[in-house]
Amino acid sequence: MTVLWMVLTAVVALVYARSILIWTFVAYVLGPWALLLTLLGPNKGKWERRTLTLNALKEEVEKISTPSEYKDFETVDDLMKQLDKK
Repeated sequence: MTVLWMVLTAVVALVYARSILIWTFVAYVLGPWALLLTLLGPNKGKWERRTLTLNALKEEVEKISTPSEYKDFETVDDLMKQLDKK
């Protein structure tokens, strides 16, 4: 039963942007009370930092995966015209 509380607390800690390792240990010590403590509220500052980091990562991946010469097309025909020129 202790393992169940640890897993549930770890999942809630992940969703609420809390430290997973610390709250899992607290769940091992306190049991179901730790799960109630993690439900006190999300860490908004950490969620904002995670969102900014994910957006920056997404932009970097898009820069790497999309060649600059193929960015300006709306339809498949536009793309084929660009490819035919070369």
